[in-house]
Amino acid sequence: MSSNIARLLLAFFFAMTTLALPTPSTTSDLNTVPLNGLPAPGALSLEYITLGVGTQNYSCSAAGATPTAIGAVASLYDASLLKPLAKSSLIPSFAAVAYSTHTWFNLPTLGHHFFSAAGVPTFDLESHGFLSAKKVASVPAPSGSINASVPWLFLEDDGREVSRNLKAVYRVETAGGSAPATCSAAGVIEVPYAAEYWFYG
Repeated sequence: MSSNIARLLLAFFFAMTTLALPTPSTTSDLNTVPLNGLPAPGALSLEYITLGVGTQNYSCSAAGATPTAIGAVASLYDASLLKPLAKSSLIPSFAAVAYSTHTWFNLPTLGHHFFSAAGVPTFDLESHGFLSAKKVASVPAPSGSINASVPWLFLEDDGREVSRNLKAVYRVETAGGSAPATCSAAGVIEVPYAAEYWFYG
C-alpha cells in the first residue's frame, strides 16, 4: 500500500469516527460510479476521479428575492489513485470528509471547473482533457447527505466539437453548495461545496 493511500485511509478513519458524516454509498465495480438514479455510463471508460472544491454561485436581484444559479467554480484535485479502492465504499465519503474538515489531503491539482461566458459548464483538465458539457440528468442528493447539498448530475459532451479526451462526467457525493431560500441583499452569493467528479471517455 502506497504512503498516499495509507494517509488517505487514516484521514477517512479519523473523519468518520469524529464527524457525523453521511453513510458512504456503495459501488460494485471499479468502473461504476454511484448513480442514485442517474443514467449508467454504458460502454464509456472511467478516466479520472477528482475531488472538486469550490463555490456554487447565485445572483440576487434584491433582498428577499429568490437566488438564481449562475454557475460554479471549483479546483479539481486528482483522486484517481483511489480507483483501486472503489469497491471498499471509501471513495463516496471523500467529498464529505473534505467539506467537513477543509483538507484536500495534499492531492495534486488536475484542473478546474467553471462556466463559460455563455453559461456552458466546462471542465479543463489541462493536458489530460477538456469537456464542454450539457446537463443530461439531475437527481436530488440522497437522504443522509450533508444538509443543503446540491443535486447529483450527469453531463455529456455538448457537441460543439471542442471537447478533448473526455465524453461525460458525473457530479456525485455532493456536500453543501445549495443557495439560501431568499437573498439577504442584492449581489452574488458564493456557497462553498465539495463533490466527486467522475470523468469518462
